[in-house]
Amino acid sequence: MMNSFTPYGTSIYVHPSVRLGKNVKIGHGSCIGFGEPDGTEIVIGDDVIIGAYCVIHFDVKIGSGCMLDHYCRISEEVEIGKNTRLLYGKHIYESVRIGENCIIGGHVADRTVIQDNVTYMGEIAHSHRDPTLDWDENVEPSPIIYKGSFVGVNAILVGGIKVGPSAYIAAGEIARTDVPEGQLLYQGELKNLSEMRGMFKTRC
Repeated sequence: MMNSFTPYGTSIYVHPSVRLGKNVKIGHGSCIGFGEPDGTEIVIGDDVIIGAYCVIHFDVKIGSGCMLDHYCRISEEVEIGKNTRLLYGKHIYESVRIGENCIIGGHVADRTVIQDNVTYMGEIAHSHRDPTLDWDENVEPSPIIYKGSFVGVNAILVGGIKVGPSAYIAAGEIARTDVPEGQLLYQGELKNLSEMRGMFKTRC
């Protein structure tokens, strides 16, 4: 890997310990290498585009062909697979794993796992069963979104639920329990996608 990139604008900071692939493009005002490195690094693959005013913390791996739209933030210990796209202003919090060929249009809470070929446009809420704990001490399970699933705009996933594979959560739904493989959560009810005559389709 080489540490050269194409700048789009000014005020771009790239820490010396960052490993950049070929043909990386970085937008105005972005900071690649935020916080203390503590022996970790950032690895950014080939043909990655990073928009303006993005912040990427240490111990992050971004696969080849990814695109981060403007104002995205990637926290520590995050891995993002190849050809995944983060839409405008999205925050990926600590220890998240995102697979390949995903579209991420909602904030992703810490420790969430998103597998390959997922479209995620929703939000994630931890259960917060003990609000007396300090914020940083309240470590609760996070969702797993399996390959090929779709989470619609403003849908909320609560707690450590499992979605999919190839499941569909419609826009605005609140999912408090698992949505099994091939199931649709729509108007508060689970239905078989096969019964919807193609009205709702997943990625796989």
